[in-house]
Amino acid sequence: MPLGGKILVASSAAAERKLITEILRWAGHTLSAETADIAHTLRRTRALFPDLVIIDSALDGNRGFKAAEIIIQDQLAAVLLLVDSDVFPQARNYHYLIRPVNHNSLVPALEAALYYWRRENKLKERIRKLEDTLETRKITDQAKGRLIDKLNMSEHEAHRFIQKEAMRRSVTLRQVALEILDKFRTEL
Repeated sequence: MPLGGKILVASSAAAERKLITEILRWAGHTLSAETADIAHTLRRTRALFPDLVIIDSALDGNRGFKAAEIIIQDQLAAVLLLVDSDVFPQARNYHYLIRPVNHNSLVPALEAALYYWRRENKLKERIRKLEDTLETRKITDQAKGRLIDKLNMSEHEAHRFIQKEAMRRSVTLRQVALEILDKFRTEL
């Protein structure tokens, strides 16, 4: 079952682009665009936000790797490189498909690239949320410490004070904690 997604095909060979396009449509994927050079590929990728970019490693004189590197570094889309052999060490940094391209090899390769791209993005988002939660907890603990020191509250009272203040004003715990830290910082 295809994972779906918008796909951009970048190859200087018109026949290869046509074959890939036919396979994609047959497999139920949406073709966003076809390009034949790196500059156009990068512009279209930034404009169309495809889920996957299939790039010929030989694009613009074997500079397809450079385009793949930019797309991955900027987290624009998943990348599937088309290579002539697996002797390129750079190819191992990406999902790649050794030519010749056919339905039996292209569809599983692009679905794997899409799957792992989405999985990686979900993990990155989860990490970002966990880091944010940890930072909020640190700030809240610092604010509780200031309330304990300055107002002689117990830890439970300090925590409840921050919670009640956040609920009363419809703001986050972090925002209340930052305000407490700022208030006591200016009183020093």
